[in-house]
Amino acid sequence: AGTETNEAQTDTVVDGLLQLMAQARRDLLIISPYFVPGPDMEAAFAAARARGVRVRVLTNSLASNDAPIAHAGYARHRPQLLAMGVELYEMHSELPGVLRGALGVSGSMGNNSAGLVGSQGGSRAMLHSKLLVIDSKLVVIGSMNLDMRSQYQNTEIAILIPSSPLSQEASSLVLRGMQGDAWRVQLDSQHELIWIA
Repeated sequence: AGTETNEAQTDTVVDGLLQLMAQARRDLLIISPYFVPGPDMEAAFAAARARGVRVRVLTNSLASNDAPIAHAGYARHRPQLLAMGVELYEMHSELPGVLRGALGVSGSMGNNSAGLVGSQGGSRAMLHSKLLVIDSKLVVIGSMNLDMRSQYQNTEIAILIPSSPLSQEASSLVLRGMQGDAWRVQLDSQHELIWIA
């Protein structure tokens, strides 16, 4: 009975995502507004990289994040993730309207919030979608972030859609956002963090 209870307690949406990630053979494309990987998530990324899987993650930058504590939790993992070959992208705080809908971006606070008004008068943009695309074959959309809260505290749901056409369309939108509306975070030759447009 004890074993069944333990299994039930660990059978979460994020645990299921980790199992799916373990099946990836070529590519993992991830959007997670709050991205704070625990030890098992880091192990999943390391195992994927060891198999030659390309891992790309789009998350909020400090400027676009409405939870500085969550960002701090993510920030301390950046060097280790980058060193293992995970590609990190952090979204700009302002996006053109055309990509707001495509990437599930919304104004994080009202247009009149002090300090959050952009140069064009719009509110600060914040990434909101939660999405995984695995090997350009499987799309996972849900309420979960790849963080400790989604894994151990929050009740989350996810929909798995095995569709190559949808996976390719989703990948195209995400990659467009990564390339044009996010900073790529990298390590320079001195192992210092740099942000590249």
